[in-house]
Amino acid sequence: MTKIFVEAIPPENKPKWWKRAKKPVKGRRAASPTPSATQSTAALIWGSVKLTIQIAINFTSYYEAVSNLFMDFATHYPRFAEYRVLYPTSDRLQTALCNFHASIIRCCKHALLNAVRQSVEQEFKSDISSVQRCGKEVRREIDLAKAQADRQDQELQRKESEAVTSQLRKVRDILSRTQSELDTMKEGQLQQDKRRSEERKHQLLDSLSSHAYLAPFKRACKARHGNTGDWSGGGEIVAFFFPQFDDPESLYAETVIRSIIRQSLEPETLSEEMEASLLEMDQKPSTGLVELTVLLRKRVAQSKMFHIFIDALDEFEPTERRALLDLLASLGSSGSGLRVFLAGRESLSGELKGKLTGIERVSMASAEANTDITLYIEEALQERTQNQDLVIRDQSLVLDIKQALVKHADGMYVTFLIDELCAQPCDDDIRNAIGCLPKTLTETFSRALLRIVSRRKAPVAAKTFSWVVIAKRHLTLDELRQAISVEIGQSYSNTGRLVSGINQLATWCENLVHVDEELKTVQFAHQAIHKFIVEGLMRPQFTDFCFNLADADHHAGEICVTYLNFNDFKTTLARRPQPIPVHPVAMAKLALLHQLKVPSSVSATSFSSRRHKSKTELDVVGVLASYKRGEAEEALRKLQQSHPFLKYASIHWISHTSRLQKDISTTWDLWHRIVTCGHDLANRPRPEQQNLQSLHYALTCLIQGCGGISEREKLQQTWSLAAEGDIELLNIASATLQGASKGSHLVVVERLLTAGADVNVDPAKYGRTALQAASEDGHLAVVERLLIARADVNADPGPTGQTALQAASEGGHLTVFERLQRELKRISS
Repeated sequence: MTKIFVEAIPPENKPKWWKRAKKPVKGRRAASPTPSATQSTAALIWGSVKLTIQIAINFTSYYEAVSNLFMDFATHYPRFAEYRVLYPTSDRLQTALCNFHASIIRCCKHALLNAVRQSVEQEFKSDISSVQRCGKEVRREIDLAKAQADRQDQELQRKESEAVTSQLRKVRDILSRTQSELDTMKEGQLQQDKRRSEERKHQLLDSLSSHAYLAPFKRACKARHGNTGDWSGGGEIVAFFFPQFDDPESLYAETVIRSIIRQSLEPETLSEEMEASLLEMDQKPSTGLVELTVLLRKRVAQSKMFHIFIDALDEFEPTERRALLDLLASLGSSGSGLRVFLAGRESLSGELKGKLTGIERVSMASAEANTDITLYIEEALQERTQNQDLVIRDQSLVLDIKQALVKHADGMYVTFLIDELCAQPCDDDIRNAIGCLPKTLTETFSRALLRIVSRRKAPVAAKTFSWVVIAKRHLTLDELRQAISVEIGQSYSNTGRLVSGINQLATWCENLVHVDEELKTVQFAHQAIHKFIVEGLMRPQFTDFCFNLADADHHAGEICVTYLNFNDFKTTLARRPQPIPVHPVAMAKLALLHQLKVPSSVSATSFSSRRHKSKTELDVVGVLASYKRGEAEEALRKLQQSHPFLKYASIHWISHTSRLQKDISTTWDLWHRIVTCGHDLANRPRPEQQNLQSLHYALTCLIQGCGGISEREKLQQTWSLAAEGDIELLNIASATLQGASKGSHLVVVERLLTAGADVNVDPAKYGRTALQAASEDGHLAVVERLLIARADVNADPGPTGQTALQAASEGGHLTVFERLQRELKRISS
């Protein structure tokens, strides 16, 4: 038996794994080798195996079996090495592999260092068992590591699946929210576009007409008794118009037509074609009756039935009424769906027949109207009897009263006849009154005034009539109550002077004034009453009711100035910021330049003061800012609640003070202080207030007193103000008929012609004639008035290069063009 000895390895040449392979300390577990250490160990192990095999080759007879043994060991190692790489984090597998490697090393050591004394099986039995046991342990750990890895993979896949599901859910939520937000944004955009479209349509319709047509209609409905006046139409479109004598704007034919068109259109159903027409009309500098006629004709053609109701034709001026009737006559043929219902006095019947052929007429004397009047009289008498206004002991008188009232009936005339009977104290006086009822409106109103005097209500009624005539808008009962209770120069508000029982005002005034039930505003019951109060109070017994319009306006201005300067108002508003003192001439200049339409050519040097020298240039922005109201809106609101007239006085003080004079007006100093120093309660006039665009006499005097303005500038003012329709300028300066004609201000034209203005001025000197100016803008009513005044249709064109006929033609004013042609034919014939 041959013994093989292997030279011991010197310590300095011992590999690193040799040191790590030292026997661990007892009681202390050996640390698991790291993967890198395992690799080094493996290399050394198989180096030992190779060396042992090489040595054993020399001993083929014996070591062939050893070689086979080790080769059998080698078949397992590559797979073990692969698992070692696959599961590097499994400490148990790495430990099993180390044990497996150690068993092989021990076997190699046994083969190299020990002499072989018996067969290979017996010699290496324990080593083989150790290697096999360690190999099995490695395989078990591999299975375990694989199972753990599989479980980890499954858990990871589950978590990944959950994470993916969660992320998908979040993505879906985000997408859903995003889609929802997009839908919301889209819906919001659509709503915004729709709202803008509706606003645009509303603006177009408002630009067409903003006239408040419903208020007079409601008043007419409330005045209707029982089943009288059953004139309801069954058409698809019903438009109506109730002119108001105390609303000048409602007495223009253009206002009527605009209102009728506006009533037939709704923003929700406005067609694109109609919207385009309104937009085109809105973009034009001015629109006349010709364009409105085309638009109304188009609207009538789109409707199956179109009903138009126009009340009180007799309240329109003849020129406006003729223009309105001409327009209505041109709308459609007899086969169209247009139905027109017109109401007016009997005197208009001939004019209606001449303008509207085939018109059906229902007279106030007809059976239908007589039935309605009888019903009205019966209900009115029953109401007066129930509330004890009319006391009758002999009931047989009722029939006599009905017959007398029906005989004398004339619309609103009946109301005053009943008032006449109610004023009688006994049955005999009622019988006498039936026999001598007033036969005219003038006599009726005169008797009403006499009854007012007999009841000792003349002072209240006279003040009421004056304010109703000159007020810039309808005053409410509460406003009127305070206005008639203030004395000029009064220092404090005094509730003890307020008129008691103001709700009975209509009764005190014998129903000559009417109080609107909804708005509580006071106005005359009829245009005829307004005319009677202004022009018909000439009898001696009516001295208490007589007043001059100019004096009444002056009185109202002093009341407004007095009211604004109440000391208790100053105490209430003491904490408000004080206005910056303003140079008096500068303030007057601002009032004229910015509010009263003085031309921009009037320079600042024109207002230089001879009495006051200012070292600093006028700060216009600062002046305007100083004239604004303060921030204490709550205090102002409370003041207006407790002093209703304050709101009116704050706005219209400037309108009523145009006639104030320094040596005549009691409140001149107070007014002067408001203008020059500003006032917390007195609003600065706004440009859009048409009634403030007249030349202000008091301000003009203030300016002229401080330095004056040139005649050229005064003429420029006059032209501008005439074009704006001002009448007050005629009191202090000559106006231009051309400017008023171009502005279509018939009242101004009438006043100028009455004052002797030349209707046929030289166009070369004045630019053009009044007729040419009116024809250019299509103002038919003004053209008619100028033709009556013998305006020359053939006048030579001035610098504008247009005759009246050419101006109307180029402006597209067909009605004016045709009227001028008729005038030319009349002249030529």
